Amino acid sequence: MTTQVSPPKKHALRRAIHGVSIVFAFVAAAAIAFMMVATVADVASRYFTGAPIPGVTEVGEVLMVTSVFLGLAFAEYRNAHVRVTIVLEKLPPRLAAMISSVCMLLVLVTLAWMVWVTTGRALESIEQNEFRFGLVQIPVWPGRVAIALGFAAYFFEAVLRLSDNVRNAFAKEVAPVNASTDLY
Repeated sequence: MTTQVSPPKKHALRRAIHGVSIVFAFVAAAAIAFMMVATVADVASRYFTGAPIPGVTEVGEVLMVTSVFLGLAFAEYRNAHVRVTIVLEKLPPRLAAMISSVCMLLVLVTLAWMVWVTTGRALESIEQNEFRFGLVQIPVWPGRVAIALGFAAYFFEAVLRLSDNVRNAFAKEVAPVNASTDLY
């Protein structure tokens, strides 16, 4: 009689972090879709009436920021950020995993600082009710909040990546660096 070994269960915290990343990715995609529709409508309005739709450019700027920063965590979740592994691929897998861990730790320190700074700036923007002036006054704070939330979600995905890198560095069998380290 053989027993089947089931894959490791996903931890609730890991699922929650990935869930936030996925929701943010959908919001980012919706922002892009809205920008596309608004831009087409603005171009059509200019063509048929000779006048633009007021505020499309200003709203597009805020939505662009939203789409970029809310997509960061999902890119980390999917292991899709640009990586240069030319040196790591030449190293023994355990050493490469250790170096990747140190590098991810540096990324985490940088992200922690970015979360701190952008959260402070977002709170100031909300407190001051900051607007972007153009043809239409558009509030800036939603974009600033999206930046802070995007960096925070990215930070938590990077914590998971560091955890996986450290686990891989000390595992009995170490996966090569060019192999997917997506243990989710």
